Amino acid sequence: MSGGADSTALLTACAMQWPGQVRAVHIHHGLQDAADSFEQHCIALCAMLQVPLAVCRVNARHAPGESPEDAARKARYSAFHQA
Repeated sequence: MSGGADSTALLTACAMQWPGQVRAVHIHHGLQDAADSFEQHCIALCAMLQVPLAVCRVNARHAPGESPEDAARKARYSAFHQA
């Protein structure tokens, strides 16, 4: 979950529909000033909903010739596989 409105609503709905069967993953890219706030929101929401949360901090720096979006996507997919 990103911590934005859409993922917050979706996680809340899923947790209510399937109690005890949902878990969440938050990827902290560190690319935005608000990244720490999003992480804290995810932690608080998951605690309230009693949803296990894995927070993965990734290095999303891009290599020369690679877009920042590509680097973040690759880091995110790698973290999903590890979570």
